[in-house]
Amino acid sequence: MKNMKRIIAVLLLNFLIISAYSQGYGKYKVGENFNSVFQNLEKGQFIGTVNGVLFIKDAKEKELILDFQAGKSELNVVYDSTQMYDVSTKEYCGWTTSGKTRIFYSTYASANKLSIELSSGVFKIGTHDGASDMVVNGINYHYKSELNTEYLVLTFEKDLVLDNYRWLIHQGILPPKSHELKQEIIVQANSVIVFAINKE
Repeated sequence: MKNMKRIIAVLLLNFLIISAYSQGYGKYKVGENFNSVFQNLEKGQFIGTVNGVLFIKDAKEKELILDFQAGKSELNVVYDSTQMYDVSTKEYCGWTTSGKTRIFYSTYASANKLSIELSSGVFKIGTHDGASDMVVNGINYHYKSELNTEYLVLTFEKDLVLDNYRWLIHQGILPPKSHELKQEIIVQANSVIVFAINKE
């Protein structure tokens, strides 16, 4: 009887640990290496174009479509002097067709993050902190290279929630006020972004 109680207690403890982990890290998953031709570069600046569309809902359920049709894009490879987990951060930036809105996507080691700059602030998901081994769960990334261009295809497999909390902190708005003012947007499934970066 004691053994049975012990087994039940262990199973219950495992369930609680798994539940807590899922709640805290459900929006992330273990990352895989990014097989970009730029992966091992220490520094550099490259230009290109960006195509695609982002379907967004704000907190009031208002829909917004961000259209990218051969918009300007950049890749900045920023050297990491510590070389803790990677030699550099790869920072992609793309502009909508109108040029009024920007999207940022970056990778470091096996981690990624995504930011969207709107009139109401910068909304973000993901981090390069910690062990830099977690990617956003719901963004499928794929690299394809040809003679002079590398394509980075970002496919949104499910709805993703981005918030502007870190942007508020950066603006000098500290807790608890930043918690009160925090807003969220949802990037909806089936959104897609393609960065086409010139290698030279």
